[in-house]
Amino acid sequence: MTDALPHAAPTRVIPTVPGPPVIGSVTRLLPHRLRDFLTASYRAHGPVFNVTGLGRTLTVLAGPEANVWATKEGHRNLRSREAWRSLDQAFGVNRSMISLDGEEHRTFRRTESRTYARSYLSAHLNRALSVTAEDLAPLRAGDDLRVAAFCKAVITEQLARVVVNGTARPHLNELLTFIQTTLMVRVTGQRPRLTESLPGFRRARAQSLAMVEHLIDEHRRVPPAPGGRDPDLIDDLLAAQAADPAFWSDLDLRLATMGAFIAGMDTAANTLAFALYRVGRHPELLPALVAEADLAFRDGPPTLEALGALPHLHRFVLECLRLHPIAPAMTRTATQDFTFAGYRIPAGRQVIVGTTVPHGLNECFTDADTFDPNRFGPGRLEHRRPGAFAPFGLGTHICAGSGMAEGLILLNLAAILRTLDLRGDPTYVLREVARPTATPDDRLTLRVAAVRHAAVSLLA
Repeated sequence: MTDALPHAAPTRVIPTVPGPPVIGSVTRLLPHRLRDFLTASYRAHGPVFNVTGLGRTLTVLAGPEANVWATKEGHRNLRSREAWRSLDQAFGVNRSMISLDGEEHRTFRRTESRTYARSYLSAHLNRALSVTAEDLAPLRAGDDLRVAAFCKAVITEQLARVVVNGTARPHLNELLTFIQTTLMVRVTGQRPRLTESLPGFRRARAQSLAMVEHLIDEHRRVPPAPGGRDPDLIDDLLAAQAADPAFWSDLDLRLATMGAFIAGMDTAANTLAFALYRVGRHPELLPALVAEADLAFRDGPPTLEALGALPHLHRFVLECLRLHPIAPAMTRTATQDFTFAGYRIPAGRQVIVGTTVPHGLNECFTDADTFDPNRFGPGRLEHRRPGAFAPFGLGTHICAGSGMAEGLILLNLAAILRTLDLRGDPTYVLREVARPTATPDDRLTLRVAAVRHAAVSLLA
């Protein structure tokens, strides 16, 4: 038995968040409102509380102390299988990197992580930047930039070109329908299982899987070679299968390839959308951001190192990740009885680790509800407090693509600000929707006041 606080006797009764009879409070676990709900519950009940209803009991561990515990002890006491088993089944497999723990998880992660790394994006930055330039080129003064749709189109195509040497453009609508619907049915429970039998979904699923199978077949037929293309995710997977065919099935390869799109079209894309919302919401910050974007592209395409060294842009993105985290919590299952903060959590209990609850706590971040990028600057560095900042998860399952995601957000934001003079609608009130993770709704647009530089100049 593990005890996060060795001197606390595990005899206390876990408090329960109140709710109506039968349905309880479990129906408040909505993806786009989850952080606010968990934060309010933490303030009311402390670092451990139960959410119940509809015959279910989930135990929440929250606050900076929970993040520190999960980082150190989570791998001994929590497993991922139950939270993601249904998603694996939707793809016809029994396992994936996200649903495994232990050595199997490490094997998947070693094979897949090279092409999700920030260094891999750095080596193929122009591929990503060419997508941004293509999608910015048609925009003219007076046009409206439809933020959510633009971000999904750009990020999904960038992942296709950089990670698997393909293209998503002819299949974007099908990919969005298939992946987002599958996640909403299998993971977040926002749609009934019947949704998967509808003709539109079945068609989108068939076309998306056919696209992935075609990509894999093309990689088998034309392997990387000197003077040709560099090895990508699919090449790494095929090499792993050749080395250990008993471990890697063709279906494992298919899901891992699809993972390039599952991982990014909601995470990086939605964070970029929130960053553009903040661009329109905080015009007072724009001069410094635009000046840094111009500096970054002054001598041609920037490096990721150069972008990360731009203080205002980097802090701006970090503050967007703090206030608008796409993955607000982790769902796990207790592998054994353990105690945390004096409470006993039984084996088999579904556990939610509220990883981003500290993002909204004044004891971690001064005036936590205020958008203030300077909190990440010298003299403050509020995110350095242990357990305070976890926008990409934590522990052994921390997002394998966090470096690439942050790099894509920085790159796209700088490129957009370099190209367009954007103005927000002062009457717009942010409304978040879950598809399945939080994103600004389709009403969010930014007006193009002027084209500052031709989009093609981004690649000059």
